[in-house]
Amino acid sequence: MSKQAELEYLRKTVVKKFTWILSLLIGVVLVATVGTMLIEKWSFFDSLWHVIITISTVGYGEIHPLSKPGRIFTMIIITVAFGVYAYGASTIAYMVFEGDLKKYFALKRLEKMISQMKNHTIVCGLGRTGLAAIQELHREKIPFVVIEKDHEKIDKALETFHNMRYLIGDATDDETLLKAGIKSASNLIITTSNDSENLFITLSAKNLNSRIKIVSRASEESSIPKLKMAGADEVISPNTIGGIRMASMAIRPNVVSFLDIVTRHGEIDLRLEEVKIPPDSPVHGKLLKDVQIPQKTGVIVIGIKRADGSFILNPVSTTMLLKGDTIIIIGTTEQFEKLKKLLNGELE
Repeated sequence: MSKQAELEYLRKTVVKKFTWILSLLIGVVLVATVGTMLIEKWSFFDSLWHVIITISTVGYGEIHPLSKPGRIFTMIIITVAFGVYAYGASTIAYMVFEGDLKKYFALKRLEKMISQMKNHTIVCGLGRTGLAAIQELHREKIPFVVIEKDHEKIDKALETFHNMRYLIGDATDDETLLKAGIKSASNLIITTSNDSENLFITLSAKNLNSRIKIVSRASEESSIPKLKMAGADEVISPNTIGGIRMASMAIRPNVVSFLDIVTRHGEIDLRLEEVKIPPDSPVHGKLLKDVQIPQKTGVIVIGIKRADGSFILNPVSTTMLLKGDTIIIIGTTEQFEKLKKLLNGELE
């Protein structure tokens, strides 16, 4: 069930319950009015007035003296009316504090929050790969929205990520992608195990936002070129990566341990990061040795990606820094923040 369908279902359920309570109350009033008319031989208006002031307990006196059968009937009216009141009050209280009304307003509030997001990441699918992706996004404090069909997977993820923003729906549907903010999003991560769905989502996303960066999963090697042709910027094969990692752990375990640390899987606060030199940066046109990045920030520069896409690995001291370059570094969180300040001219 899509999020919109769930909202409509909840709305109809709430309306149905309110209508049922109101119908019960009107039914009691009408039956009591007709009964009073038959027993006391009063007019419709007098009987209705008597019933209304009786079940509302306003305390007015009787407009006509009641016969003994009339008093017995009135006691029955009061008993039934209080039963309807109790049922209605408990039903409404449950809807407001625990039930459908609470869910309805919660989903509407969530929908509004998602509509206000900008430059966020959309994650399609909440399998093991999707959970690992949102765990990393959460750790990096990057805003994200999850699209998932399965209610149970959403509920399980909410146990860990309590404030997670999500849509219950099909990511292959353009309407779902639009509700997730595809036009204002920066990244799309597709983690479903179905390559056909991944291909369809990629095509739809690129059609809706040609500037969005797409990272897609591929279960089959043959799907990789198709996904790239469809518009995916990067395609990841978990099986291939898993096999390479297993072989690397057997052959070069210390290297793998080090990479675990710099990719933040270890306990040491050491990060493999990238930062782009802004257009108005004071370091533009300067040599690496003159900027003194290691001395001022403590980070280790291991590479530079030029604006044209070319890479400089292990740059030498005479490498010139240019605006638009992306500097790849290893350092702690504090050192990384210092580097950003240095590139923005906020650190001498």
